[in-house]
Amino acid sequence: MMARPILALIGSLWLAGCAGDSYTLGQGDANYDAIAAATKECQAKGGEIRLKPGYDNRELSSYECRIGQAR
Repeated sequence: MMARPILALIGSLWLAGCAGDSYTLGQGDANYDAIAAATKECQAKGGEIRLKPGYDNRELSSYECRIGQAR
């Protein structure tokens, strides 16, 4: 049966699409201008800036751009 391999392929492609990407912002102070620039860049890639769990909000490296992940 060809249906099983096709369904498996569709399922794996769907899961790959849901996984998304994320990246940590660069080094430096998380001041207004730096966060605004990073937010604009992240949104252009379809993402959202988020503070990493357990981190403070003073350093840019405490934030990540989450792309294509559940909110």
